[in-house]
Amino acid sequence: LMVLIGDSLRKAAMLTAGSNFNHIVQNEKSNTHILVTSGVYSWFRHPSYVGWFYWSIGTQVLLCNPICIVGYTIASWRFFRERIEEEEYTLIHLFGQQYLDYKQKVQTGLPFIRGFKV
Repeated sequence: LMVLIGDSLRKAAMLTAGSNFNHIVQNEKSNTHILVTSGVYSWFRHPSYVGWFYWSIGTQVLLCNPICIVGYTIASWRFFRERIEEEEYTLIHLFGQQYLDYKQKVQTGLPFIRGFKV
């Protein structure tokens, strides 16, 4: 169930964001770049990361691999904590108050990760 929900959430995030989705954090705003806050982005600020996080842990639950369940949880959590802080710093720079307002209304979706502290 974790694998299916995680994978579906990640794909929904990519489809919802469309051309605004990129695997590399963008430092410059293009003319067509918009802040996506609808669909799964109204549930979580980082739905793609949430999906990947639970998908990766779910794969190890499915394989009944307790050591890797712990390892994947820790490694994924650390990666996304740093990635979200970096990405949110950039989003605040690109979208300003619009992103700050969104950040106040919508959680990151990952346990104990609040994002960039302003």
